[in-house]
Amino acid sequence: MKNIILSILLSVLTITAVAQTNFRHLTIDEAVEQAKKENKMVFVDFYTDWCGPCRTMANTVFPQKKVGDYFNANFVCIKLNAEKEGKDAAKTYNVKAYPTFLVLDTEKKVKMDIKGSMGADDFIAKVKSQLNPELSPERMKERYESGERTPDLINNYVYSFLEKRNEEAGFKILNDYFNSLTDAQRMLAENYFIFGRYTFDLADPKAQFLVNHYNEFDASVRQEATARAQRLYHGALVPYLSGYMFSEKKYDAKAYEELKNAIIAHGFDKTYPYAPLFALIECYAKGDYSQYLDLLIAQREQMDEKDFDLLLLNLNRLFPLSSDDALKERLIKYVRSVLPELRPNTIVLMGRFLGSVEVSK
Repeated sequence: MKNIILSILLSVLTITAVAQTNFRHLTIDEAVEQAKKENKMVFVDFYTDWCGPCRTMANTVFPQKKVGDYFNANFVCIKLNAEKEGKDAAKTYNVKAYPTFLVLDTEKKVKMDIKGSMGADDFIAKVKSQLNPELSPERMKERYESGERTPDLINNYVYSFLEKRNEEAGFKILNDYFNSLTDAQRMLAENYFIFGRYTFDLADPKAQFLVNHYNEFDASVRQEATARAQRLYHGALVPYLSGYMFSEKKYDAKAYEELKNAIIAHGFDKTYPYAPLFALIECYAKGDYSQYLDLLIAQREQMDEKDFDLLLLNLNRLFPLSSDDALKERLIKYVRSVLPELRPNTIVLMGRFLGSVEVSK
C-alpha cells in the first residue's frame, strides 16, 4: 500500500499544467534584450523543485487565461530555478524565499518584488499596484480622502487594507462604496470586483444582491456572476455536508430546507450535482451512520470530486466510531479501497486518518 501511495504522489506531482502565461527559455540578459525590442519589462519567477507554493502558482495561477493575457501583454516572462540555472541570479537579487517574483526594467533594476502564492485576481492586482505610482498606499489614501470613488481605486485601496490584515477598515470602505451605488451601477462590469473578489458569505447583503440579480449583470460578467452565486450557495451548504452543523448542534431542519429550496429555485441543481449532497445531508440527519456510509459509497460516482474529498477530510467528525467496531472496520476498508483514486493532498490526510483510527482499534 505504501508503494502504491508513493507512486501516485510522484506521478501526480510531476504533472505540469499547460500555461497560458508564456514563460520563455531565456536568461535574464536575453530577456532584457527582448524586452527592449518589445517595449516591455521582464517578469522573473524564481522557484525551486521542492517549493509547494511555487507548484501552486505554476499549476493553478499562471495557466489561467486572464493571467496570461496580462503578463504576456506587459512582460517578457521567464522562470529560473533558484538552485540550478538561476542560482547566480537569485544571489544577485538576494532571493531567499520562494516563490519570489521580480519585475526588472531594461536596466535590470528591480521595479517590483513579490513573495509567496496567491489567487489569480490578487496576484494581478498586487503586480499592478506595485508598478503604478498612483496605487501606492500613500497616493491611494490621498485620492480617497479627496473624494475619488472610481472602481479601480476602491478595488485596490480595499485590498491594501486586507493585505495588512485590517479587514475592518477595508470592508468599511467597500461597504460604503457598495451602499453608495444604485442597483444599475452595482451590476456594471467595472463594479463586479465587489462580488467576485470580496463577497464570501451568503448572509452578506452584497451576496444577497448578487444572488437576486446575477442574471441582470452586464453581459461581459454575467457568466461569472452566475457562477459566483452558485458558489455562495454551495458554500452555505458545506457546513451541513461536512457534519459541522450536526457536531456543533446547530442543525436547523427548517433553515436547511430553505437553503435547499433556494438552490433548486435558482436551477443550480441542474448545472451542479447537488442531488447526492441533499441525499447525504438528509440521511445523516436521521442519525444512522451505517446507512449513511452505504449512501456515501453509492453516491460517490454522482458527486463532484471536491465534495467527495470534503467528506473524506471530515470523516472524524462524521463518524463517531468509538463504540462501533464493525462500522470502523467497514470505514477503514472503504477508505483503503479509494486511496489510489484520490488527489495527493487527500491521500496524505487519509493516511493520517487511517493511522489514527487503526491505532484506536
